[in-house]
Amino acid sequence: MKFDDILKTVGEFGPYQQRVYVISLIFKFTVSWATMISVFMNASVDHWCATPEWDPGCEKYGLSDEACEQAQKNGSIPSNYTSDGELVYAQCEKYNVSGVGFWPSIDPSNYSSATTSCEDGWVYDDSQYETTTVTDFDLVCGKGDLTQVSQSIYYGGFLAGSIFFGILSDIIGRWWTLFLTNLVSLISGVAIVFSPTWWFFATMRFFMGFGNIAFNITLYVIGTEYIGPSKRSLIILVSTTYALGYMFLALPAYFIRSWRLLTLIVTLPLLFLFICFIWLPESARWLISVGKYDKAEKVISKVAEVNKAELPKPLFTKEYREEEDQIRKAHRPSGLDLIRTPRMRMRTINLVFIWMVNAMVYHGLSLNSSNLGVNDYVAFAITGGIEIPAYFMDIFIVEFFGRRFSLFFCLMVGGLACLSSAFIPSGVALTTVAMVGKFGITGSFAVIYLYTVELYPTNIRGVAIGNCSMFSRVASISAPLVLILAKYWDPLPLVIYGSLSVIASLSALALPETRGRKLPETLEEGEQFGLKTTHVDESIEEKDHDAYENGLTHSEKDMISSGTAHQNPAFIMEDDK
Repeated sequence: MKFDDILKTVGEFGPYQQRVYVISLIFKFTVSWATMISVFMNASVDHWCATPEWDPGCEKYGLSDEACEQAQKNGSIPSNYTSDGELVYAQCEKYNVSGVGFWPSIDPSNYSSATTSCEDGWVYDDSQYETTTVTDFDLVCGKGDLTQVSQSIYYGGFLAGSIFFGILSDIIGRWWTLFLTNLVSLISGVAIVFSPTWWFFATMRFFMGFGNIAFNITLYVIGTEYIGPSKRSLIILVSTTYALGYMFLALPAYFIRSWRLLTLIVTLPLLFLFICFIWLPESARWLISVGKYDKAEKVISKVAEVNKAELPKPLFTKEYREEEDQIRKAHRPSGLDLIRTPRMRMRTINLVFIWMVNAMVYHGLSLNSSNLGVNDYVAFAITGGIEIPAYFMDIFIVEFFGRRFSLFFCLMVGGLACLSSAFIPSGVALTTVAMVGKFGITGSFAVIYLYTVELYPTNIRGVAIGNCSMFSRVASISAPLVLILAKYWDPLPLVIYGSLSVIASLSALALPETRGRKLPETLEEGEQFGLKTTHVDESIEEKDHDAYENGLTHSEKDMISSGTAHQNPAFIMEDDK
């Protein structure tokens, strides 16, 4: 009996699955913090050269600290007016004031026109942020791009974590992988608080990304694998708590202006998540896929008990176990199965591209929220809040229009919005259009997670998600670097994001529809998924596997398994539109 058939017996979304769902909601609330805290952690601040030779210089004049600082700044820092009439001070040079005594009304033109670099360090404007990584590690004047580099290193952790934990989840199970990723995120998050240098900080950010992305992916997989076909789109709503957590981060960030304390505050809740593991089960699908039938039956029996449903006995017959064990021994699944057969290979390439575009655009728009011309905290909260209606929209469109069209629509909306931003000046109008882009790309990201889980068989599902996530993290690494291109033309990053989104939306139309279909359990079913044949009466997805196997000759099985059945006149196959 296939696991989707078992779910129809015990309940596709009964009390037991609802409990797992609530745990997923709790976990998901914290997932966004590790990534989005960089908006405040790496925030740029105004700065100018320090003049220690003038400290203290205001005591005998009776000036306040603020007035003294302004007087020293006026007397030592070059300045000029912009075309808008705004006075702008130099950030990386100062007048040579060595040997010049300080007085409040000093005029630089009276003593020197020569300038020097900031060899004595910088003074930072702390009116908005008490400390950031910029102020603690002096990431200015030639080192400013290191703030984006550290975020790319964080996304490098995403890349490594996607590979490592994606494979690990198919080896040791979803539960232990989720436990380990939470532990890694907790330890690295606390270590960041005590960073003595930028290099230590960047290294710990790598490990935080390493654990965070795997936690997110594994959580999504285990949540999806317990929900029946007709209710599976509900997993998208788990992401609403991601968005709520995203919005919530603006609140502590507003009141806590020290990046170290803020990091500690948003990391410590991971400690309490370990309590939830008591009620979180291992994936029964995974237990079946690795031949642990007794443990799987125990979990399924518990599901049936809580849902007040009856199960047939025995659940897994001796013949069923022997047949599945032979299939498993004949071919052990690996990452190569993602590209071994023709249709799986093309599907994987397509999904990898769409994942890469989604990741680049989503993270690029999120990290750019402070450059939209409005209050940082308001822009950040709006950027997170716009995700909530996108997730609710997804629930509707994936059920009424299917996964494929939904993905196409969301990517196209996001792409066109980003492209149009090239013609809009900074301010409320630009923020509005950027939010439309964020709305679209958020919707597509939620759909592509669900879509990928449904397209791949159970025994390589973890590897498949990990593989797609791995490549998407390559794109995520480039997202902060693309933002640097704004120094050449302000709208350029958004134009790049928009163009790629439009191309990805068109490529999504080549994928098969999965709405209401049973999840493929074996590699053969994965390759056959999305095909129709006139040689058999029903589509493969809707037939019992054993009955289908008995209805084919060995040569026909070999052709379908190898992906060459479509070349045989006896099989007239077409894409499932």
